[in-house]
Amino acid sequence: MRQGTRETALRWVRPAAGAALWTLLGVSTVVELFGSRDRPPLFEASVLVLALASAALLSRSHPLTALGVMLSASVLQMAASASLLVETFVITPWLALLPLGFLAGLRSARVRPVTVMAAVACAFTLAVSVTPGLVSGHDTRTFLSGFVDWLGGALAIALTTLTPLLLGRYRLLHGRLSQDGWAIAERMERARAADADRARLRERARIATRMHDSLGHDLALIAVRAAALEMSAPDGSDRRSAAGELRTAAHEANLRLREVIGVLREGDGGGTAEPVAALVRRAADAGMSVRLLREGPDPDPATPGGAAVHRVVQESLTNAAKYAPGAEVTVRIVREGDLTRVSVLDTGAPDGRSALPAGRGADGSGLPGLRSLVEGLGGGLDTGPAPEGAPGRGFSVRASVPDAPPDRGSEAGGSEASPAGPASGTSETRRAHTEVRERARRRLVDAVAVPASLGAGVVLAGGALLWWIGTSSVLPPERYERISVGDDRSLVERELPRFAYPPRSVGDRPPDPAGSECSYYLVRYENGLPPVYRLCFADGVLVAKDEVRRSE
Repeated sequence: MRQGTRETALRWVRPAAGAALWTLLGVSTVVELFGSRDRPPLFEASVLVLALASAALLSRSHPLTALGVMLSASVLQMAASASLLVETFVITPWLALLPLGFLAGLRSARVRPVTVMAAVACAFTLAVSVTPGLVSGHDTRTFLSGFVDWLGGALAIALTTLTPLLLGRYRLLHGRLSQDGWAIAERMERARAADADRARLRERARIATRMHDSLGHDLALIAVRAAALEMSAPDGSDRRSAAGELRTAAHEANLRLREVIGVLREGDGGGTAEPVAALVRRAADAGMSVRLLREGPDPDPATPGGAAVHRVVQESLTNAAKYAPGAEVTVRIVREGDLTRVSVLDTGAPDGRSALPAGRGADGSGLPGLRSLVEGLGGGLDTGPAPEGAPGRGFSVRASVPDAPPDRGSEAGGSEASPAGPASGTSETRRAHTEVRERARRRLVDAVAVPASLGAGVVLAGGALLWWIGTSSVLPPERYERISVGDDRSLVERELPRFAYPPRSVGDRPPDPAGSECSYYLVRYENGLPPVYRLCFADGVLVAKDEVRRSE
C-alpha cells in the first residue's frame, strides 16, 4: 500500500516539477533580455521562448530532438551576440541544455547523434568567429584572439551537452543495475526452490533404489525357500501346493516391485553397512548353493566403492535366484590396492533351461543401472554367458570397482564441481550483473573525465595561445628608445614586435595627430591594464611616439 502511494505521488510530482523548471527558465530568459535594454527585443525573446517551449514539449517523447532545438537556439543567439547583431549574450538557454542533455542520456541509448550535434555547433561557431576576420582582412592577432574566444564557446557547447548526456547514461545504467539486482535475487530464489525440488527427487530415487534392491533380493530369497519347500514336499500334498503358490507369488511381487519403483533407480542407492560376507550368508541360509572366495580384506561398505561392490553381488545373487533356481553360485572378491575385482558366476538351472530366459535381456535384469553406477565410479562392468571351461551353462557378472570416484574437479581444470542449474545460472547472472556495473562505472568515469579533459585542454591551449599573443605584442623599452621621430617607417618596423596591440582595447587613448595612423604596443606583458607605447605615422614617417598609461 505504501509503495503504491509513493508511486502515485511521484507520478504527480515529476510533471509538476518539470513544468515549474521550464516556466522558471522562460521567465529568466525574458528578464535577462528585457532587464537592461531601453527597447525590448521582442523578436529575440519570442524565438528563445518558443525554443524553450518546443524543447519542453519534446523532452519526454523525443529527447534528442528537444536537445537539438535548444542547442540550435543557443548557438544562434551566441553567434548573433558575437557578430554584434544583438546587444547581449543570454546565459539562460545554455542552462536549459543541462536538463535536456540529462534527459537525453536517461531516455535514449544513442550517444552518436548528440556528439554530431555538438560537432556541428562547434563548426558553426568556428565559421562565425573566423569568417568576418577573413572577409574584412583583420590582422593575425585579431584572428587568433577570435580563435581563443571560439575555444571558450566550444567548451561551453561540450559541457552543456556531452557532460549531462553522460551523467544521464550513468543514471540509466545505475537504475538498470538496481532492477537487475532484484531480478537476480528473484531468479536465485527460484533456483533455490528448484534445487530443493531436485534434492527431494534425488532422495526419493535413493530410497526407491534401496527398496528395490533390498526387497527384490529378499523376495528372491523367499522364492528360493519356497522352491526348496516345494521340492521337499510329497507330490500332491497341500504343503507342496502352498509352497508353489508362495514361490509364484514372491516372483510376481518382485516383478511388480520392479515395475513400480525400479524405474527410479539413480545414484549408488545409499551406502548400506552390511558387508558382502553377511549378504552371501543370508543367501545361503535361504537355501541357495553359494560360496564366497576372497583374496585380501573386504572393501568397506561405507565407502562408494564398497557400496558398489555390495550392489554388484546383491543384484547378481538376485538374478541367479530368479532366473537360475537351484544353480551353484560362486562369488569371488579380489582386492588389488585401491581396486576391487568382483566375479559372480552361476552354473545355470539344474533342469538345463537357458540361463537367459525371455524377459531377462542380454545384460540381465537391473544390470544397466548397475553398469551406470560402476562406470560412474571409474570402473567397468562386464556381463554375459559363463566363459568356456566353466561348469554348466550359467551367467557371469564381472566388475572392477575403485574405492573412490575420480576427481572431477581436476578433470575440469581444477575448478570445483558444481551442479548445473542454480550454480551455473548464478554465475551467468553474476557475469551479467558485473558487466552492467562496469558499464555504469565507465559512464560515470566518462562523465567526469571527458569534461575535465576537454576543460583542461581548452584552458591550456587558450592560455598558451593568449600568452604567446601577449608576449608577441610587447615592445621592449630598449627598442623603443632606439626609435626616433622622423625615422622612416620601414626602419621603425624592424624594431617592432610581431603583433600590434588592438586600439579598441585602449579605451582612454588620446586623439591621434591629424593625418596620422597610430599603432599601439605593450610596454610589458602583465594582467590588468599595462601601459602601451603609441607610434603614429604619416606619409611613411614616424611623426609621434609616446607612452600611454591607462587608468583602472
